[in-house]
Amino acid sequence: MKKIICIGNRFAYPDNFGILIYEALLKLDLEDIKVIEGGVGGDSLALHFEDDAKILLVDYASEEMPKIMTQNDIATFDIKEYNHANALMYFLKMTQKEYTLYLCSDTFDENNLDFYIEDILQTVMDL
Repeated sequence: MKKIICIGNRFAYPDNFGILIYEALLKLDLEDIKVIEGGVGGDSLALHFEDDAKILLVDYASEEMPKIMTQNDIATFDIKEYNHANALMYFLKMTQKEYTLYLCSDTFDENNLDFYIEDILQTVMDL
């Protein structure tokens, strides 16, 4: 099984990107893929990392970053303490489980997410 964990704040554009993706994915018939609303991320995601499932996290990045990153990429980040602003990256840096992170740092139209849905589904299939 594979998991897509969608992260974001549903009340704040553009940080609602992950939640919009979550809602769109729920409308699809996805076999062997569990779609999870991860809220705003952080260590509350730990329970989703406890099994053998391959994980793709989907989030919005407020600064330009690579679209696809892994734990090896995150390990290079200089994150020394936990706070609200870096909760997700802190958690990802500390976890030992393999994962892939899909980041949108583009301006996106909430009414036209088809490109991202297709790209995310292809990314999760490649895991």
